Amino acid sequence: MAVTVETAAVFRGGGRRWFTLRAACAAEARALLKQHCQCDHFEDGQGHHCDLPCNLHHPDRYPRIMKRLTDGLMRRYRASQP
Repeated sequence: MAVTVETAAVFRGGGRRWFTLRAACAAEARALLKQHCQCDHFEDGQGHHCDLPCNLHHPDRYPRIMKRLTDGLMRRYRASQP
């Protein structure tokens, strides 16, 4: 098998390079959510650490928010291309 060179499209999102547009948009969506995260990390009255998810990271909402953000970022990218 010979070594060959080929040109590939590389997308940037979330501070990394990705080979697919969906992966780059998902990484960018995670970065956006992390900026607006308001998860509470505090101690209760007995000295135990409680990790409560915010509305963005709630297990029932997070997949829907990620899908909506990812799809929106993909539409925005495709609309900006000539």
